[in-house]
Amino acid sequence: MVPNEKSFPRGGTIHSEAKTADISSNIVFGASQKKVKKAPKVKDNFLNDASEEQNEQLEAFSAESLNLDTLQEDMLVMGVVKETSATALQIALPGRLFARTLVADISEAYTRVAKAAMSGDTSEYHDLTELFQVGRIVYGKAIKTDKLGSSRISLLLSLKPADVHGSLHHKSIKKGFIFSGAVSEIQEHGYVIESGVQGLQAFVPCEEPAQTLHVGQLTFLKVNKVQHDTHQSTCTCVQVQQDQMRIKSQNETNLDYILPGSIVKFKVAKHLKDGLKGSIMNESFSAYINEHHLANALDTLDTYELNEDYNARVLYVMPLTKLVYLTLNLDIKAGDEVGKDQDEEEEEVGEPLKVGSVVEKAKVLRLGSGGVVLLLNKKLKGLISYGSIRANFKGNYDKDEVLSKYGRKTKHKVRILGYDVIESLYYCSDDPNVINEKIYSLEDINAGDLVTAKIFKKDAKIKGWSVRIGKVNGILEQFYLAPNLRYDVGQSVRCRVLEVNVERKVCYLSNRSEYLGKGVKLLTDYSDGHVGNVYTGTVVRCEDNYVLVKFGNGVKGVLHRQNLKEKSSFFEGQTTKFRILSRNKDQITLTMPEDKFQLGEICPVEVTNVLDAGLEIKITFAADDEDEDEDGNPSVEEYVGLIPLRLLSDHLELLHAQMRVHPAGSHTEAACIMQNIFSLRDVAYFSGQLTKDWQSVKVGDIIRSYVKHATDQVVDLMVSVRDYNKPVKVHVKMLRLNAVKNAPVELVPEQLLLVKVLSKEAETKTLTVSAKLTDVWSGDLSDTAKMVESYLDEVAKIKAALQNTSAPISKYSVGDKIDVVFKGIDATSNDWVYTVEGGSKVSALLLSSLVGTAKAPEAGSKNQAIILWIDYSSDVLLISNKKLDIAHISPSGKLSANLIGKAGMKAKVLLKLESVVVCSLKKGTNPLVICPIRLHPNDVENSGSAELRQGDFCNVAFIHDKLPIAVPETVWRLWRGIKRTAGSEESLVKPKKAKLEKLTEQKKTIIEEKKVKSEVKPLKRKAEEAEILTNGKKKTTPVTNGIVKEKPKQNGKLFFEDKTPAKNTKSETPKSNGTEAKTRLPGVSSFWDNDLNQSKEASSDEDEEQDALATQQNAAKKKRLSSKEKAKAEVKEEQRLREIEERNADPKARLETIDQYERLVIAQPNNSISWLKYMAFLLSNTEIEKARDLTRRAISTISFREAQELRNMWSALLNLELVYGNNFDEVLKEALNCNDPLEIYINVVDILKRNKKKERLSSVLTTILNKFKAELRVWPLAAEAYFWLGKSDQVHNLLQRALRGLPNQGHIPCIVSFAKLYAKNDNNDMAQTLLDDVVTSYPKRIDIWSVYVDMLIKAGLIDSARNVLERAALQKLKPNKMQVIYKKYLQLEENHGTEATVAKVKQQAEQWVKNYAKATK
Repeated sequence: MVPNEKSFPRGGTIHSEAKTADISSNIVFGASQKKVKKAPKVKDNFLNDASEEQNEQLEAFSAESLNLDTLQEDMLVMGVVKETSATALQIALPGRLFARTLVADISEAYTRVAKAAMSGDTSEYHDLTELFQVGRIVYGKAIKTDKLGSSRISLLLSLKPADVHGSLHHKSIKKGFIFSGAVSEIQEHGYVIESGVQGLQAFVPCEEPAQTLHVGQLTFLKVNKVQHDTHQSTCTCVQVQQDQMRIKSQNETNLDYILPGSIVKFKVAKHLKDGLKGSIMNESFSAYINEHHLANALDTLDTYELNEDYNARVLYVMPLTKLVYLTLNLDIKAGDEVGKDQDEEEEEVGEPLKVGSVVEKAKVLRLGSGGVVLLLNKKLKGLISYGSIRANFKGNYDKDEVLSKYGRKTKHKVRILGYDVIESLYYCSDDPNVINEKIYSLEDINAGDLVTAKIFKKDAKIKGWSVRIGKVNGILEQFYLAPNLRYDVGQSVRCRVLEVNVERKVCYLSNRSEYLGKGVKLLTDYSDGHVGNVYTGTVVRCEDNYVLVKFGNGVKGVLHRQNLKEKSSFFEGQTTKFRILSRNKDQITLTMPEDKFQLGEICPVEVTNVLDAGLEIKITFAADDEDEDEDGNPSVEEYVGLIPLRLLSDHLELLHAQMRVHPAGSHTEAACIMQNIFSLRDVAYFSGQLTKDWQSVKVGDIIRSYVKHATDQVVDLMVSVRDYNKPVKVHVKMLRLNAVKNAPVELVPEQLLLVKVLSKEAETKTLTVSAKLTDVWSGDLSDTAKMVESYLDEVAKIKAALQNTSAPISKYSVGDKIDVVFKGIDATSNDWVYTVEGGSKVSALLLSSLVGTAKAPEAGSKNQAIILWIDYSSDVLLISNKKLDIAHISPSGKLSANLIGKAGMKAKVLLKLESVVVCSLKKGTNPLVICPIRLHPNDVENSGSAELRQGDFCNVAFIHDKLPIAVPETVWRLWRGIKRTAGSEESLVKPKKAKLEKLTEQKKTIIEEKKVKSEVKPLKRKAEEAEILTNGKKKTTPVTNGIVKEKPKQNGKLFFEDKTPAKNTKSETPKSNGTEAKTRLPGVSSFWDNDLNQSKEASSDEDEEQDALATQQNAAKKKRLSSKEKAKAEVKEEQRLREIEERNADPKARLETIDQYERLVIAQPNNSISWLKYMAFLLSNTEIEKARDLTRRAISTISFREAQELRNMWSALLNLELVYGNNFDEVLKEALNCNDPLEIYINVVDILKRNKKKERLSSVLTTILNKFKAELRVWPLAAEAYFWLGKSDQVHNLLQRALRGLPNQGHIPCIVSFAKLYAKNDNNDMAQTLLDDVVTSYPKRIDIWSVYVDMLIKAGLIDSARNVLERAALQKLKPNKMQVIYKKYLQLEENHGTEATVAKVKQQAEQWVKNYAKATK
């Protein structure tokens, strides 16, 4: 290797010393490898021996490659340009080192041009990508620098001629001298060259038409003529290419003028263990070639014969020892050019390996210098460095033991880490962690990919986070951060890749929900942006006239506000969808998208792919223009969408069955839900009625909705209203009827719920709804029967679809008797597994709940069974093998006439599925009875089947006239007397205005009548009638192979747009206008309401309203009234007003309206209880924003003197923000500024405990204990919280900390408080220890004695309490204190002792009085 010497020897006797550099370099695997020293020579001729010894010392023992230790400061070294950018070069150096070259390190001329460009003069400026090509050879001065933020050393390479040639002298320049010079000036006949050699002026003649160089550009030059003078020399040069830089052996005898990159003749003198040793320049200088620097990468040392001459290129010259290191690889290529020459020479097409690619079978060629040499893909060279192998081991390991698995011709799986252009090899790693990394380089990810990133630091410059995806660095900028989320170092975040920046070696990501949704279309290239397409983008700049939007990979578009039909507000960071209006090369003009399909539109679709998430569909429809294709057919467009799994059916157990009967290529109909999301389950609903929009929706309407997100307290619902995309919130508590005790409410996304519109605010465009069962359902069990009937119809359609595909499962029906063969018992569920006899691949299952105590038959035995249910999703028959079931169950699915309407029929529960319960009547031969799990989609408590268990008996009541559909008798008795909210299907309740119009058209004025005769309605009302009717079937244009045959638009409507339904059909769900029907008996109409007065008041309000309408009608009919009639009317009106005033003045009256609550807070403005009641009322109606505004209003209204009332309101606001909002920290800061901080913190602790926010509570406790360590009540509060958090082991340390922070007078109260907490949390031993120490130290504290005794009594430790009282009675205290002790003692014995112990205490008290009297005399 090259010695790392300190100085050049200057003569005299040379003493052989240990070379520390050699020893350290041999430590490869933790153990030193010793070199054998040669025997000393005989000192006959002292001078000659000394010179010989000196020459031997200047020779290296091996041809080891360059590394950071042997690289000397200011050393000249050759490099190859690996990467270029506008401002820097990445240079590959020998020894697989890398250096950077900046703009200021190119040349003095280029620095001058760059400064001029910064000032605005760019006439002569060209960036580095134009001046340097990848693979270009350069040489320069190496400079070591410390890398910022780490202890690693980085290299800079200065190419400036002044730095590189500063040590040369102009008089030593000869003809044939080859150097690198920079163009200083371009003249008419040539270039003035910046050589860097002191006193040398160089010129390159070149006529103007042939000039291709730029000012500041470096080029290789060869001196053609030179004229020397005392102070200055001039030379004429010619430009040479890097493969023509040959130096003749007789030209130069000074190594300083043989610069790196020059080509010389190398004569091989010796084969070393790691390279070749020889000489150059007619054996004037020793030279070395490492084994990795041979002409061909796969050559071996034996290929080069001794005493033969070869062309070699100078890599570097050691500054002091003047040892020359060369490479035989004259034609240096970049990594992507490796496979090109091989393609020309061989017939096989060999692609170059990419960084990050994995080679499955890399064959070991040998153990070389620096690592294990590999053969990759039979023609490329690879290397696993010893350093990477050593990194997998700790401690000292023997080299042979570690390298034993790298035997010759063994094969290994490796990953390509990079390519070294100088050594022409790929450096690799066989570390399993590196190989198994999915994302290793930027080439492994593309814009649009979904990845999981890990945050590793915060970047203040971009106000975002730096992340890492595998081995790739990424950036989460502020605009692309999901709002209202907490970010921490080490947190994993799901992101979408927006841009891959190869120059900066980084990718840009976003974790916003708009980018993470399924089916998001990301524009990553200008050429992919087609006019009319919709893409997701982010607003990065907002101006008065335009908005700048950024898409993926830096693609940008402009949205001109004048192109918008409606005024829209934008903000920076807003992420939404945009449609391309026009595109001219790289200029994109945008507009806001109009949805292709509106909510409720039913489209013929073709299933293109079956995914785990649902069905991928394609909609083919006629294009908007009337162009024709080549065949003359109308041009069509295709729209891709998705039917999520949950939208395939209303019933969970049928989801996968529906997916099975809709394979790829099948055609069906689907209803649009939003943009490219469609639904199969909602087709019947939207085809049966008009879809509501914001204008047509009214208070009282019952609308279909879907769960978007559900928590333990609040459910976000998306309502089926066009042009209304905001979720509405519903309290989970408001969904409960408490019909089933402790019934869990489990809601999942996309679950169906019906909601009733309670209010509609036009200003904020907000709907308030209720999803309570009694609000959306009339209670008619016939609706439940229809729901079960639709379920059975869906099952029948699935069976029919499977019959068309000849599926074996479709041959069987419920109630069929079959022969089965027993296979065994399932180890997990203990169910008995059978196969159906007859060769089919259908399996049967006998549930363990039906097995009971029966013994399992032998494997292979045959049994007769009856089918109870068929699971079409998994091809399983659910059976029963009991003889009683086989005899009593008939295959007919129709209900006997004698069972219609019957109740109290005893049945056995056989199966309990997700949607239905299957039962069998105990007597007679009858079909299986189907009972619903839920009475209605909003029956979230499953009250229809709460009492049913598999294997139990129950009484059922039939609710269908033809099918065996029933409910438990208890449920039937509960709901049978409840009538519909509306009188009939066609007279559904209308809003108040419609009601008034109807009353004016009626002949009779009595509102209480159930039926009235109506006048013939004008044509204007026909649309309203059509809107009420539902379940009509819509006709659609016939479709063949998904292509529309007829015109796509009819009367301005798309062919798949929902039409007005038929008139003589019933609605899917009864509608209501928000008011109750006439007063019914308690337990029927208001069974679920605890307060009967509420129903009375509600009905009285309706009567008053109807009376007012009737009065207006009479006034319209009777133009004149007599004085008597006027007096009666005035008395009646006065009486009505008096009743309203009395009801409003009644303090016990239940408040039900906003007006009533407003009167309450106006009457009691400083009473926080009134404000809190008002706030609770708004929250019960999910008016969260109104509740927040009300709390702010209360804080500003309550007098500042009412500190406690204000604190109550601040606590309520904090609780609201914690549960429903995301501004808790901001509100807490505001509350602390406006109130006593300690009081607020105490309330915050209580709020966090009630809402189970453990992490936030821990941080708040830390803050409190640091700020208020001298406050006594803080420490018991923290101790109680520690017990609640499960940190009871830290309470004792907390007590010690409290005693250090509190003044002395607070120690005893603190210890007593902690003792009470220990006792409260069942740690009586610790509590006794604390109190025992206190009463021992302070025996006169009667209060503590009392607390001690009470605690022991409460814990049931009567004997211990008796002992404590006896100790207290022995104390010498004053009579008033002893009286307390004896009273406590006597009370204890009276409650827990005997008559003897009571007498004993009395006697002791008397004796103490006598002794005290004697002592005082």
